[in-house]
Amino acid sequence: MKLDKAIGEVQDAEADLAKELRRAGERHAVEHDVYHLGHTLARQCAEHVERLAPFAERYGVTPRKVADSPGLLDALRHRSAQLIGRSEVSGLLLLHDLRDLYLGAQEAEIGWVILAQAAQAARDGELLQAIGPCHEAAETRAKWLRTRIKVTAPQVLATG
Repeated sequence: MKLDKAIGEVQDAEADLAKELRRAGERHAVEHDVYHLGHTLARQCAEHVERLAPFAERYGVTPRKVADSPGLLDALRHRSAQLIGRSEVSGLLLLHDLRDLYLGAQEAEIGWVILAQAAQAARDGELLQAIGPCHEAAETRAKWLRTRIKVTAPQVLATG
């Protein structure tokens, strides 16, 4: 069985998304929903990686760790966001970052779909049970990002 590859891909997608959510939250600190929800969703991604850890070990995958502490660059991004505030440039950057986050969220979500299908084929009920809530959360994450893009795009592109 090659469940190890699917588990590794989901771990990587969730860990990468956590890092990017945290960065975007710091970069757009003046957008309070992006800042707070970005950090909340990053913690959620880290929890998903942790939830997969026992299955990663079972299938011979090195469990992935997600760094939780903000670094110096995060502090610098946060301060820059406060100085720049809401401007035309920051709006375009926000829209770009939301698009990239959405693509990362979609990558993680489809990874959960693939892993669920593989777990079902392997008849690993325990893994399948762990996947369910994570997949639902991944779908919700992508929906929030899509909605935030729908709100941001006209504000940034049509009204300037």
